[in-house]
Amino acid sequence: MAEAWSRALLVAHLIHEASQNYHLLTLRTDTLTADEFYQKLGFKTHPSWEHTTHHLQLNQMEYYP
Repeated sequence: MAEAWSRALLVAHLIHEASQNYHLLTLRTDTLTADEFYQKLGFKTHPSWEHTTHHLQLNQMEYYP
């Protein structure tokens, strides 16, 4: 449980830091466990883009390449 909490805390910190300079975070994963983890943190899987499985919009500006 503590390990999962630390992973979530680390990603939350990365999201916070990225939001200072970026509008969108993207990532690619290939496991169901990681998919569930990132979706619980607010990452979306749709719309889907090439080379990315999940994305998180960091501000109100919509971004669809």
